[in-house]
Amino acid sequence: MLLRFAAPHTRLIVLAIWILGASLTVYLAMDHRQQRELEIICRHDSSGRYTILARLPQAPFPYEGSVGDTDQPFFDHLDPFSGQRFHTTGDGIRYPESPHYRDNRVLIHLPPFFQSAQPFAILVFFHGHQTEIRQTLIHDLDLVQQINSSGRNLVLVAPQLVLQAADSSPGKLYRTQGFSRMLEDVAQVLRPELGDAFAARFRQAPVWLTAYSGGYRAAAYTLDRGFDQDQKKRLQGVILLDALYGELEKFFAWMQQPGAHFINLYGPSTRPLSSKLQERVRTQGQSWSTTLPDQEWWPGWHFLSVPTPHQKLFRDGPPPWPLKEILARLPEKNSGI
Repeated sequence: MLLRFAAPHTRLIVLAIWILGASLTVYLAMDHRQQRELEIICRHDSSGRYTILARLPQAPFPYEGSVGDTDQPFFDHLDPFSGQRFHTTGDGIRYPESPHYRDNRVLIHLPPFFQSAQPFAILVFFHGHQTEIRQTLIHDLDLVQQINSSGRNLVLVAPQLVLQAADSSPGKLYRTQGFSRMLEDVAQVLRPELGDAFAARFRQAPVWLTAYSGGYRAAAYTLDRGFDQDQKKRLQGVILLDALYGELEKFFAWMQQPGAHFINLYGPSTRPLSSKLQERVRTQGQSWSTTLPDQEWWPGWHFLSVPTPHQKLFRDGPPPWPLKEILARLPEKNSGI
């Protein structure tokens, strides 16, 4: 079935709607200079209200530009025979553009109890290295299950960063307001499902960031430049799960914002930089909690040391399913969730 809505400078074409295997392509309403396509490539109802895997124009990749704030081109090597471009990581590993830096999928999940008419928050998850979001987030890390078990009224947004590589590059999130443009794409995906009024509320909803492992850089650049000044107040808090591998200055600068919520659950691999950040906080005459969030220490900063090996921390904690436990403990009145 084809539905077409035309206006002088916009159009929306809904090509198909499906459940469990069919596909939906939504053309964003744009002016006459540009038209962008959102392709929903799968949908699963079994794990919750629904989980959508969509191709978004403003997903972190593909990316053209420089590395962070440097003048160094992101793609710094060209194979003269194949024409393939390569990116060299900070560790000196060289990866080809395809397939590692071409994947524009974003996983969007609404838990089974989600109430679109009630207050809700957006939880954006940045994954670590060697990740393919469908397999890693749903099956390996139990991310969707942890969200469902938290009991919180959340929209989960989890973009594919670098595909199956040891690289923390955040792609378009290097750019000023790159994060807010990605969320606008998500609003356009959810609008046919939940309506214009919901999409408008989505554009104002509070945002929490969660990073595991190599997802730290995407989180840091989002805190630094993901929103304009008027929208920056939407950022409510950050949850790092063994993810403090760098960008301390960006995290520390954001922690100085009034009402900033910062939760860092760290194991042996991120203990050195976690200790360094704590020392930085201490030199400012400030303090933090060493327990999970509760009503007595809110808003605030939480540094929780655990002995768990890095690869097991996201699922095993302690506490087991730590993201679920943290979300469940956040005070509803002040956290925006």
